[in-house]
Amino acid sequence: MISRERRPTSRRWALLGAALILLGWQLLALRLGPLLMATPWQTVQAMAGLPFEADFRLHAGVSLLRIALGVGLGCALGFGLGLLAGLDERLRGLLEPLRWLLMATPPVVVVVLAMLWFGLGSAMVIFISVLMLAPGMYVNTVKGMLMVDRDLLEMTRVYRFSPWQRLRHLYVPALAAPLGAALLIATCAGVRLVVMAEVLGAESGAGFALANARSTFDSAGLYAWTLLILLLVAGLEFALLQPLQRRMGRWQVAHA
Repeated sequence: MISRERRPTSRRWALLGAALILLGWQLLALRLGPLLMATPWQTVQAMAGLPFEADFRLHAGVSLLRIALGVGLGCALGFGLGLLAGLDERLRGLLEPLRWLLMATPPVVVVVLAMLWFGLGSAMVIFISVLMLAPGMYVNTVKGMLMVDRDLLEMTRVYRFSPWQRLRHLYVPALAAPLGAALLIATCAGVRLVVMAEVLGAESGAGFALANARSTFDSAGLYAWTLLILLLVAGLEFALLQPLQRRMGRWQVAHA
């Protein structure tokens, strides 16, 4: 009953917060002028015109492909290594310095190195995404496996479960919640990483369009692409990942 009453209240405060952001944006845009900041209405008008621009499909399609590959490969690599490290303490110790190094290195440094190694283009952007996203998925996978009840693990040994049976009936249910959260974080971070890499060193994509709009002082186009990227993140989070996370949580409870 309490949770039902809190939800409308929380939504009202969220709407109020969004309204305050828009108001602050409008006032700041009026103060700075159209050369430095477009108003919300100018941004919406520019965003409505983006699909009719010649290169829109190219930039949007390239960025979506890079996000899908970067997030997919990064999560798959982190999950696979996390499974192996969760089962083998020696491998976990062997990978720990590399995990720390990747998580401690600023993304901008990785971008600079990737530009030297791969040049400009999709290979550089995807490499950066994989390298930055894999450690987070790895850490969540290892933590989830180490939280498995030791008594249940011993029971699977007594009943001589195969590695596949142990993974399916013991580890996967335990990993559902942490992996759902990790996937949500990785996807949103993947969008930011791809756009950042495209701004700094790509010849196509949404980030390239952002950099191009900045260099031509097209503030409406700059904010239109920014708003479009934010809407993509919101759509992925609220329409896809949060429902998936809730389903994984229910599945975990059902198999507990």
